[in-house]
Amino acid sequence: MDRIEWESLPTTARDAVQRELGSPVKVEQIGDGRRSALAVVAHLAAGRVFLKGAPLDHERAAAQLGREASVNPHVLAVSPALVCDMEVGGWRLLGFEYEEGRRVDYTPGSRDLPAVLDALATVDGLKVPAGVDVQWFEGRWSDYAVVPERLPRIAGTALLHTDLNAGNVLMTGAGARLVDWGMASRGAPLVNPADLVVNLIACGHTPKDAEAVVCDLAPWRHAAPEVVDYYARLLATTWLEAFWTPTHPWARAVVDAAVRWAMYRRDRH
Repeated sequence: MDRIEWESLPTTARDAVQRELGSPVKVEQIGDGRRSALAVVAHLAAGRVFLKGAPLDHERAAAQLGREASVNPHVLAVSPALVCDMEVGGWRLLGFEYEEGRRVDYTPGSRDLPAVLDALATVDGLKVPAGVDVQWFEGRWSDYAVVPERLPRIAGTALLHTDLNAGNVLMTGAGARLVDWGMASRGAPLVNPADLVVNLIACGHTPKDAEAVVCDLAPWRHAAPEVVDYYARLLATTWLEAFWTPTHPWARAVVDAAVRWAMYRRDRH
C-alpha cells in the first residue's frame, strides 16, 4: 500500500486526531510496514504516539486495523497499548503508546533471540475471548492448500501473530515487543515458533539451526513431527504460488526460506 504523509490526511481526520491527542509538535514518517497508508510518530506535548491508518474503502487494510484494535487489550503483555481508535474522514486510524526501541536482529548469533523466545512463550499463555475478531488460521489457507482436507492439522485455539518479520518485533528496554497484530489468528500453537523458524532462515540461519533456536518452546516440543512437516510444505507450496515473481526483496527471501525449510524437513526422512 502506498504511504502518505501526515499533511495528506484529510483535514477532518487530522483535526479529530488533534482533538483526541493534542496538536503534534512534530510528525515523523515511519518506513517499516506494508499494510498501512499512514504510519507516523506524532511528537506531542505530553509525549509520543505511533499513529497508523488506512482508507475505509481499502476494506482489507481497514479490517486488519479493526482486528488489531480488538486484539490489543488482550496482548498488552507483549505489545504497546492502544490509546485512540477512530473512523473519521473516510479513514480508520489507530494510535499506540510509543515505545523506544529498534528493529529486532534475527541474524545468527544475535543477542535478541532469547527475548523474542520469551515474548513467544508469553503469547502462548494469552487468551482472547471468543467474541474478539480473530481469524481462524486454517480458513486463511482454504483457497490455496494443495490438500485442503489436511488443514485441520493447523487448526486450534491458540493466539497466533502470523507476521513475525523483523519489522514487527521491537527490541526495547522491557524486552521484545510484538507489534502489528492485524493478521492475528486462532490456530495450532506450533505456528508461532514455526513462523519464527522461517524468518530466521530468511535472515541467514540454516534450517537446522533455526529449529534449534525454538526447540525449547513448549508448542514446538509438543508438536507432532508430521504436523510440522505439513506446515512447512503448506508454506512453501502456497508462497511459491503467491509470490512466483516477487518484486520485494523480503518476499523473495521468505519464499526461499520456506522452500529451504520444507526441503530440509523432507530430507530428514
